[in-house]
Amino acid sequence: MVKVELSSRRPLLKSHLRQANDRLLLNLIRQSSDLSRADIMRLTGFPASSVTYIVKRIMSAGLVYETRSERPSRVGRQPVMLRLKPEALIAAGVEILRSGARIILADLHGAILAQRAVPWEASHMIFLVRVREALRALTSNIGGRLLGVGVSLPGTINRNTGYVFAAENLGWFEIDAGGILAEGATAKFYFGNDAHLGALAERWFCEPGGKPLENFVYVVLREGLGTGVVLEGSLLLGASGEASEFGHTTLYPDGRRCLCGSTGCWEEYGSQRALERLYAERQPAQGGQSALNAEQIIQLARHGDVPALAVLKETAGDLGLGFANLNAAFNPEAIVVGDYLAAAWDLMKDWVWDAVRLRAPQRQLRLLRILPSRHGTDSTILGTVALVLSSFFAPSTLVRGPNEAEARSAVLPSP
Repeated sequence: MVKVELSSRRPLLKSHLRQANDRLLLNLIRQSSDLSRADIMRLTGFPASSVTYIVKRIMSAGLVYETRSERPSRVGRQPVMLRLKPEALIAAGVEILRSGARIILADLHGAILAQRAVPWEASHMIFLVRVREALRALTSNIGGRLLGVGVSLPGTINRNTGYVFAAENLGWFEIDAGGILAEGATAKFYFGNDAHLGALAERWFCEPGGKPLENFVYVVLREGLGTGVVLEGSLLLGASGEASEFGHTTLYPDGRRCLCGSTGCWEEYGSQRALERLYAERQPAQGGQSALNAEQIIQLARHGDVPALAVLKETAGDLGLGFANLNAAFNPEAIVVGDYLAAAWDLMKDWVWDAVRLRAPQRQLRLLRILPSRHGTDSTILGTVALVLSSFFAPSTLVRGPNEAEARSAVLPSP
């Protein structure tokens, strides 16, 4: 059965229904590597005549093509399969980090086609204007194929406008980042929190034909610590889009002062920044040598460096304590971890699990998995692409983007 949600604010026009049917079929084709017209009839319940009309429309639009199946056929000719033309439409993605910005173009399957980097600037205005110009340059030759631009921002944001209320790790407060990035542009812009978008990428870009996770938590571990929670296939956003900020839940009431103003936040014990600070405290820089980053600490640990192993073990214990809290709150089937923990998972997993087992019921642990992200450092940037694609394909229960009135629209001008 196909679930259709109707809005009471405007009538359902015939064109809306036609568009919904087109996008439903496109999404089915996107999710499958081998799908025939007969398969579509079986999956949707649509009659053959309707499938024929819809397929004709989306083929005329240049979005799909037909080809003989590579599957062996027991009788007769090989069946004809429908395949998506991945470069028929392009999504742009922008990821804002403390180290700078990353801008990509990706096709309908999420394959990265081109990318640029913009170095960090202390002035948010200078930095965001440079990001905007780099985005315009990268998209200048796409024309009508540009579906939209997804933007990842850390901290607390308005996901419809990209307004940053507070991004403590960037030092940004009350910044209209979305307005600066979209100034003079007419492409649709979609905004998301980095942890939410990491969760979206994990579910949207699963293995072809694979079953996506329905109940899981995605954990970002960078300058800060963020979480994206998916329950029964839907992203948990809350009344104002600020739900699941577990990085700022209290781990130790009398602990370290957090950038958010509170004390003992999980972020101060499990983030990449916390790991690097802990190592610097244990091994002060000598001879003018600068403090090591997480990647360097992990490499030292792999070579048996005792202080590096010690700080990884201590951080793993605090991460496990937080994971036990996530398990108690959501009973997820999986906790998916990114960034430095994914890179060092083989070193840290036993210590993490030891801490979780001390605090979680065995009956729940039989079902819980803790997994490194399949997308590694690309999780959030692919989430920006998924945010755009989810607005184009059949409506997803995972995320509901801004409506036409809330989205910034048009085509990016040439630089």
